[in-house]
Amino acid sequence: MRIKPQIDRTTILLVGSFNPAVFQPAWFARHGMIGDEEAEDPNMSVNGRESRFKTAQFRTSVRRDRFMAAGLDNHSDPVRDLAVSCFKEALPHTPIHTVRISRRIRFDAGSSGVRDGVVGRLAPKEAWGEWMEQASRESGNGSERGDISSIVMTRDLESEEGLKIRVDARVGPSIRTRAGIFVNVVSHFPPDDGEEEVQDASFAVGILQDCWESSLERAEFIFDQIMKLAEECSE
Repeated sequence: MRIKPQIDRTTILLVGSFNPAVFQPAWFARHGMIGDEEAEDPNMSVNGRESRFKTAQFRTSVRRDRFMAAGLDNHSDPVRDLAVSCFKEALPHTPIHTVRISRRIRFDAGSSGVRDGVVGRLAPKEAWGEWMEQASRESGNGSERGDISSIVMTRDLESEEGLKIRVDARVGPSIRTRAGIFVNVVSHFPPDDGEEEVQDASFAVGILQDCWESSLERAEFIFDQIMKLAEECSE
């Protein structure tokens, strides 16, 4: 990437039918997915509706209709390995019909002016007419601002194997840093309107094994385009 991101995190979201009570640290350790020391860490929460657990590399959240695993501190492959171990080896009969692979970064654009320039190129404020002009005028109590919180570009793709993929790329100014820009790219397998009846986890496992690298590379390509735009706005 052109600019080193401040954060770079990858998340897997699986939609299907799950039993949250199963996904506890001792269960992960018993199946060799984490070490015994990590299993003894009290950083977990389990109730009737959701199970949460966090290690140094990832965090999980499991509800009855979804399984989520998110990498921490640029750890992406451990997240994929965890999900594959869960549903290829330990729970292969779990019905999962939708897979979403998300990669999110935040990078420093250098200044708030460059950040606003990038957002303005993607979504010109002038298109909002007088309403945006009013929001940008100074008031007696200070300055009223009008900003784009985020903009989403969606594209439908098809792999060489005929697999349908919907890609959502969301870009916007970060609320955490003065000059930060976030970019979140989500690859959906299949699109939400094309859910298939499934009986097990084989579809999801196949996606995670065959489409993982291409999904992360696709996201990085999009990141690079936004960073290129930031460089142009700083000239």
